[in-house]
Amino acid sequence: MTDFIDVQEVGNVMVMTLDDPTTRNSIGEEMATEINQEIDRLEKSSTLRALVITGRDPSFCSGANVKRMNSANEDRADEPALPDDRSPWQYLDQRWSEMPDETRAGEEEIDGVRFVPLRLHELQKPSIAAVNGFAMGLGMGIALSCDIRIGSQNARMAETFIRRGLIPADGSCWQLPRMIGLGNTMMLQYTGDVMNAEECHRLGIINKITPHDELMETTLDLAQRIADGPTYSQALIKRLVQRSLNIDFAESLRLAGPAQTIARSTADHKKGGRAFVE
Repeated sequence: MTDFIDVQEVGNVMVMTLDDPTTRNSIGEEMATEINQEIDRLEKSSTLRALVITGRDPSFCSGANVKRMNSANEDRADEPALPDDRSPWQYLDQRWSEMPDETRAGEEEIDGVRFVPLRLHELQKPSIAAVNGFAMGLGMGIALSCDIRIGSQNARMAETFIRRGLIPADGSCWQLPRMIGLGNTMMLQYTGDVMNAEECHRLGIINKITPHDELMETTLDLAQRIADGPTYSQALIKRLVQRSLNIDFAESLRLAGPAQTIARSTADHKKGGRAFVE
């Protein structure tokens, strides 16, 4: 039983709907816990082979739960602001230097809300975001963490952190430059401007636009087609593509060798090879 998400199984596809309409599907700790639990179930399932994540209309996800953030800010209201005797980078470099080595290596405990994009990024089964409306801040980060994004004509996306004097701590500082380049990333994250579906598609953030009433049908058709494919090889492809973002071409070819050896030993390959010959 879940209170903040609705989960359905359509064939061998898990369809997860963020479902807290009173907050436009914002993500708090409770929703994050439910999402992570369902991803655990998906990863362990032998029958569910892909994930579609969407939101209860009219929003995909409005971001992190602002009411909880405001409560935390009130608790810190009496704390003094940072003095201006050092630059922002100097403060940041100092904080980084004080972090334990394992934390700098990315092994620190990440809170449940920010853990959701990481879980999606590391999910070894294909994931598709069906962006049905506003995807703001963390909501945009959730969509970016999926492998593919299909947007309805109602889709709107924005890196809204800057409007609250914050930084994108959801991983989009890593994702967006690799997806749309440095200049486009800086423009979105400096301004927090809202993009419509056409602009998202032009930049390559959304892979395909559909009429709003065709969004789920289009997304599920694609998800089912992918889920019917060789998911073991798809997981290897995802891992190789992600690793290739940080290495050169020759190293990418070197890493592809072991991945291909593994793929050749799977039942999917043996079945697919026979079908291709026939």
